[in-house]
Amino acid sequence: MRHRGPAVTLSTRLIITVAASVGVAIIGVALAMGYLARDALIEQAEDQAQLVAGLIASEANRAELTTDEIDRMITSQMEAQALAIARHLDSRDDAEQDADELGAYFARVTADSAADDIWLLDRAGEPLVRAVAGLDQGEALDLAAAGIDYRSVEALVSGRRFSVSFQSMPPAGWEKPIRYVGVRAGNHQSVLVGTIASEMGGAGEVIGIDAALDSLAGREAIQSIWVVNDSLDTIGVAAFDAKDIPMADAALMLDDADLATRVLAAGGALSYLGERALHVAAPILDRGGVASGAAVIHMERDHLDQLFSNHIKYGLIVAAAAFAIGSIIAVFSARRIVQPVTALTTAAAEVDTDTLSFAPESLDQVAERRDELGTLVRVFQNMVRQVQAREEYLESMVRARTRDLELSNAQLEKAKERMESELKIAHALQGAILPKTMPESPSYSGHAIMTPAREMGGDFYDFFPLDDGRLSVVMADVSGKGVPAAFFMAIARTVMRAAANRHPTPGPCLQEVNDAICAQNPQDLFVTLFYGILNPASGEFTYANAGHNPPYIVRHPGAVAALPMTGGMAVGVMPGLPYDEDAVTLAPGDTMFLYTDGITEAMNTDHEEFTEARLETVLADGHDLPVDAVIANVTGAVVNFVGDAEQSDDITCIVLRYDGSVGEASAA
Repeated sequence: MRHRGPAVTLSTRLIITVAASVGVAIIGVALAMGYLARDALIEQAEDQAQLVAGLIASEANRAELTTDEIDRMITSQMEAQALAIARHLDSRDDAEQDADELGAYFARVTADSAADDIWLLDRAGEPLVRAVAGLDQGEALDLAAAGIDYRSVEALVSGRRFSVSFQSMPPAGWEKPIRYVGVRAGNHQSVLVGTIASEMGGAGEVIGIDAALDSLAGREAIQSIWVVNDSLDTIGVAAFDAKDIPMADAALMLDDADLATRVLAAGGALSYLGERALHVAAPILDRGGVASGAAVIHMERDHLDQLFSNHIKYGLIVAAAAFAIGSIIAVFSARRIVQPVTALTTAAAEVDTDTLSFAPESLDQVAERRDELGTLVRVFQNMVRQVQAREEYLESMVRARTRDLELSNAQLEKAKERMESELKIAHALQGAILPKTMPESPSYSGHAIMTPAREMGGDFYDFFPLDDGRLSVVMADVSGKGVPAAFFMAIARTVMRAAANRHPTPGPCLQEVNDAICAQNPQDLFVTLFYGILNPASGEFTYANAGHNPPYIVRHPGAVAALPMTGGMAVGVMPGLPYDEDAVTLAPGDTMFLYTDGITEAMNTDHEEFTEARLETVLADGHDLPVDAVIANVTGAVVNFVGDAEQSDDITCIVLRYDGSVGEASAA
């Protein structure tokens, strides 16, 4: 606010003027009226600048909030669509992953949804399938040509992140950038879903600082507007007078910069008269009421100069009558000035509180004025109508997006329920193929358990009698978890049983199993496997170990020792590997404990492992328990150790106790 000296009444001025000379009185009255009129117009301009700054701040804040909200909703929708595609791919069998079929599927998705571009990447980040706007791209698979930097998807492909969001940079300037959201799919693959960035809301084109400046274009009395931040860096500029056209990247003039600095410090509007224009600055307040910038407005001063000149020129002629008439006109003019400004200020406050409920028609009477106030009110009405239309449009967009998200969520929920149902059936089938009880024999007894970490596990065990009466015992752990590991487990178990009937010793049997697995292993999975054969007549236990945890022998007095390793590599790594075998003789009462690393590597909430040492202690303490109680004792110890931590791996174990030959067992 401009600071003025003490007011001098017109009556005092008249007495002094009449007392001094009529001429001086007339000039004094004319000058006083000119300056008063000019000050009133300057104050009006400051109020206008304050309103413009408030509207610019409101538009900027509204644009920021609206754009962020739309961006979050669209990104969430794209991620949900990418997850739906990834789950669809995960639910398909590996044999069904045909590129042409997937390309057709992606083309349908891009044709029937908001997605414009879909990619499927392999584990190395190389594109396998792409569809754009309903068309399968076939062989046109080049991330760089599409403006996608590999570094944007590296974290997703490497597995460090489950999802990423980025925007492409097309090499051709005429192409539109695309906003992508990527998620991880099964088989180490990744799915990218993209939407053209210009179609993701466009709120900045209809609201914001630029839109507010454009709405003032061509309005009389305003020559140019600068919008600067608190560092006096120009963030918006508009010129409406050919005589005052600033460069878009030009800095403020020195006097304007000083004026803006004082406005930011004072928090109110200030002004000064320049050579060609009235310079008015007003602070732009953020949502917290802090001045984050300023609006500097150049307004025409021709009107002020002409007014001052006319008062000097005609004041000498009609001073006496002008004094009386001017007093009446001054009162009337003050009312006409204050009343519209008050109405406009009240309307601006209502708009700031609730834009949609404000009726622009309430200012029609003021808008009929043909002066600057009428122009300002008409500009204000037009801006309010545009803001209301844009808010209604944005709210309709939000409602539409919300409905789309609800539909997508419902579809995802149905897909989830279907997958859970299928996994339950697969879990039951997996449990059905594992033997429940060990073959009855007076020479031995045993018990086994398998608890998967997920719906389906990769561990498996097996025991079955050979044709010569010996007992085969198998303990295995497939790399990975879930459905792929479960399928690989079923294949490995089938191959193992078939090879065991053809080879009387473990070493050649594992060699045949390894060659067979390597010949039908498209996913490059492998399995650690322990295979042993118990001779009930002699207690001899012959075994071969393909990279598995060595089982423990619990001797009858309670001594615990691990079986020596035979140096074999995991099955499925490479064909043609030999497997050495070893043998140990069990005495009556000795117990063999076979297990997977899900027991020893089970972790508690402090990320501590159960370890082999704890397992040996539990086996030693329970050496004289029944075979089923030995398993319950071990699993109970693991559960107590883990506590509230989530099960990290499958838990599988077999307890085999040798009771002696048939004669020894009968005697016992």
